[in-house]
Amino acid sequence: MSDAAIPAVSSHVSTELLNASWATAGLTSAEVDQRVAAGQVNTLPHAPDRTVGQIIRANVINPVNGIVGFMLVLIIIADGIGPDMLFGGVIITNSVIGIIQELRARSALNRLAVLTAPHAVLMRSGEQFESGVEEVVLDDLLILAPGAQVVVDGEVVESTGLELNESLLTGESDPEHKAVGAQVLSGSFVSSGSGKYRAVKIGADSYAASLAQEARKFSLVNSELRSGVNKILKVLMLAIPPIAILLFWRLMQSNDGDWRIALSGVVAASVAMVPDGLVLLTSIAFMAGVISLSKKNALLRELASVELLARVDTLCLDKTGTITTGNIVVAELLHLGPESGSKSDPQVQASPEHLLAAVGASDPDPNATQQAIAKAYPEAPSW
Repeated sequence: MSDAAIPAVSSHVSTELLNASWATAGLTSAEVDQRVAAGQVNTLPHAPDRTVGQIIRANVINPVNGIVGFMLVLIIIADGIGPDMLFGGVIITNSVIGIIQELRARSALNRLAVLTAPHAVLMRSGEQFESGVEEVVLDDLLILAPGAQVVVDGEVVESTGLELNESLLTGESDPEHKAVGAQVLSGSFVSSGSGKYRAVKIGADSYAASLAQEARKFSLVNSELRSGVNKILKVLMLAIPPIAILLFWRLMQSNDGDWRIALSGVVAASVAMVPDGLVLLTSIAFMAGVISLSKKNALLRELASVELLARVDTLCLDKTGTITTGNIVVAELLHLGPESGSKSDPQVQASPEHLLAAVGASDPDPNATQQAIAKAYPEAPSW
């Protein structure tokens, strides 16, 4: 990912925020109420997604279902409700498979969004507490600690070795030091140090929200199988009508003008020309792939994504791309040589494990590496 153009965050600070009490205590309840009444709340725009009605409509109204449905109406006109209607089961089966999969994926994604939603640590009226990001208001004072995510665009008002990882925004994984007055953008997170910042741009105005809104626009998967079937259907839609007319005329002559028998024969011949079985088998094959992937904790939003995944032969990642959890863990400690040092110095006599434990416990605001060391060697030495 190439470097992204980062928008500037306004450094204007209102008069009421210039006093020292705000920098230590944050907004008061009255000031928060004023901003809520003015609509200055971090209301995040919902990602574009298909509604239940749109999902049902997309899976029911398609070329195959349209052709088969039209023939189903003709057979009902000719013979009434009876066993000759069984071919219409393709419509129901094909539609139900697609609807169930998309609704299942939609529900799972919504649950995942709730579980992974970031939280904000706010300072209001001198009290520090954790809340949802949608409760942040303009000019709020937010606390940053290692691992915390910047949830709105803002300006740093206090920095203690504060470094942010902005790789999600710029593609550069090197931490950026943030001094007092520096801008911070939503979507970045604290790699080390601590600090406080003022909320300047919230909701849809924030940088990350605009990126997410653009990136999550729904579009159908480009399926070669689906495109091929649609091409076949276009040809059939041109070929079937004249063939059906000629066949109807021939059957009328051979059945003494009985239009019901003629119409039933035309429908039977036309249904045989429509590849509805191919569509059904394709949906069943896709569903089998979805079930197989779900057992490996992979979630697909659309059935045709199975085909797209099957055609992948090379997966390319840039320097910040990852398919891991992103968590650092201590795998092994290698002793490269004999221990040496003064026998009178207890710190030098300590084992490498004790030294690493001391390193892990040395910083009140540890970075990711120190957190991994502290987790692997939790017993810090007394010295």
